[in-house]
Amino acid sequence: MKATKEVMNLSSRPDNKTMLMLYSLYKQSTEGDVSGGLPVSEGIAAIAKYRAWKKLKGKDSQEAMKEYSDIVDNLLERSEKISDIKTWNGRTVLISGSSRGLGRAMALRFAEEGANLVLLGRTLDAEDGKGSLNETAEMVESAGGKAAVAVCDVRNDADVIAAVQIGVDAFGGIDAVICNAGALFIAPFDETPLKRFDLVHEVNIRASFSLCQAALPHLRNSDNGRILLICPPISLDPKWFNGSVAYTISKFSMSMLVLGLAEELSMDGISVNGLWPATTIDTAAVRYNKALGGAEMVRRSRIPRIVGDAAFAIMSKSSEFTGKFHTDESVLREQGVEDFVQYAVEPGMPLQPDYYL
Repeated sequence: MKATKEVMNLSSRPDNKTMLMLYSLYKQSTEGDVSGGLPVSEGIAAIAKYRAWKKLKGKDSQEAMKEYSDIVDNLLERSEKISDIKTWNGRTVLISGSSRGLGRAMALRFAEEGANLVLLGRTLDAEDGKGSLNETAEMVESAGGKAAVAVCDVRNDADVIAAVQIGVDAFGGIDAVICNAGALFIAPFDETPLKRFDLVHEVNIRASFSLCQAALPHLRNSDNGRILLICPPISLDPKWFNGSVAYTISKFSMSMLVLGLAEELSMDGISVNGLWPATTIDTAAVRYNKALGGAEMVRRSRIPRIVGDAAFAIMSKSSEFTGKFHTDESVLREQGVEDFVQYAVEPGMPLQPDYYL
């Protein structure tokens, strides 16, 4: 393990798992390729070694050593950049579902720091006062940011790819992605049409997967790539499935995507986290959905700004801060916030905890 020790002396940032993977790239030249399937049951170290050996299959020792050296150099370069993001001025954040509600609140928070916003949604111009991309864009510009809008049905792969390209053409790249667009359907199993099952899965998990995939090359080019999904911490408590099995499966699938991407993209320096409101939020989903309580529930909710503030705090953290689930309140308490009255729709009203908490 001499090579590993030498590299570890250069920087304290890389962890043992990373060192094992790098050393394995070099050792493959003499020990040969791994056969068989991915050794999941043998733990993370075995998986890292397997992937490293597979990558250098058939290469001679000089090729293996060069690639080993290149990866070490790249890792050390990234290690120097691993830090909190001090400024978002000039950085580009892409947000799905940003014509209103949580998406708009998050866009405005980043705009206040001078960020570029790529706004995705289905409504370009205002309809019945429910919000639109152009309205959000105007608010972003007024708040100090820059905006590019992309009319996008996140269920359509071509729309998603085009939306990412709009952001790249406008601002030169993508530094962060927030998967916020969502579909809500609360009903018992036997009252859930398959088209509704398909809808919540297409909008919630499939769209999140496709958007992250489309933006990934640009996130890799960023010095501080970030991904945030609006999804809850995973819970296997049966009560969360009772009466909403389709929706719950779709949201927990997003949570599993957080865990998977955090692991796969860690070597790229891209952080992936999940954020969920601690209480219900005054959005159209709550305001117009009788199943969620309507006007009375709104009185017991918080305003979208709290999610915007929390999203900003999470995504400003170091890329080492990844694979975690947070509530808006827990994030802000970590930031020193103690008084949450400013976020209440109606101060003094008892707050309604959100689903899955």
